[in-house]
Amino acid sequence: MVANSRKTPSTDALRSINDRSISNRAINNRPVNQRPPDYRPLNLPMPVDVTEDHHNRPLSITLTAAPRVSTRRRRTSDNAPRKASGTTYRVVPVVSPVVSVVSIEDVWQVDDEWWREKPISRKYYRVATEDGRHFTIFRDQTSGAWYQQQGGG
Repeated sequence: MVANSRKTPSTDALRSINDRSISNRAINNRPVNQRPPDYRPLNLPMPVDVTEDHHNRPLSITLTAAPRVSTRRRRTSDNAPRKASGTTYRVVPVVSPVVSVVSIEDVWQVDDEWWREKPISRKYYRVATEDGRHFTIFRDQTSGAWYQQQGGG
């Protein structure tokens, strides 16, 4: 018969689970005084102007694209390009066309977080426009504002 080689742990080797110096680091895998990383939200809805009928269905959409930023290099007197620090940025305005909705391909309602102070109530529309593009837009039922949902394919 072989003797058990394990030692019984002594009580001074055990630590309390409430010991903040180890529990935060073990759970979060970062030092206690370090802030969590800042996250950038993706695919946030963009406000759009929508003309609607008396049933709150979309008739046309005014697209509000983000302005493009173009870069130009400043040139010295001898017309040689400067360093990157000499780069200037110019905002190029984007024309916001109005496109008519030719068909509503899908409609669905989302009612969520009803227990919160500001519940979510949205009516989504998957629409096709006269120029052949497809958009997912929604009407916030509490405020009446319209948004374009990005990244929905």
